[in-house]
Amino acid sequence: MDGALRIIFGAKAQVIFGVLLTLLAIGLWCWYTFVTPPSVRTVFHISMLFGVAATYAIIATGLGYRATERVENVVVEAVDQMDIDVDVESS
Repeated sequence: MDGALRIIFGAKAQVIFGVLLTLLAIGLWCWYTFVTPPSVRTVFHISMLFGVAATYAIIATGLGYRATERVENVVVEAVDQMDIDVDVESS
C-alpha cells in the first residue's frame, strides 16, 4: 500500500498532475472562449474537476506532512542517541 501511495501522491506524481491540470485548464479556457459558449452544465463540470484537484492536493499535502513528521521523529531520536553516546564517553 505504501508503494501505491508513493506512486499516486509522490513528488513526481504531484508535478505531473499539476502540469496536466494546467494544460487542461488552458485547453478548456481556449475551448470555451473561442470554440463554443459555456453552459451551466459546463461550468459545473469544470468546477467539479478542480474540486477533485483540490482534494488531491489536500491528500498529498497531508501525506507529505505525515512523512515530514516521521523524518522529524527519526532525527530527534538520532540526536537523543548522540547525546547519550556523548554523555557516556565523557563520564
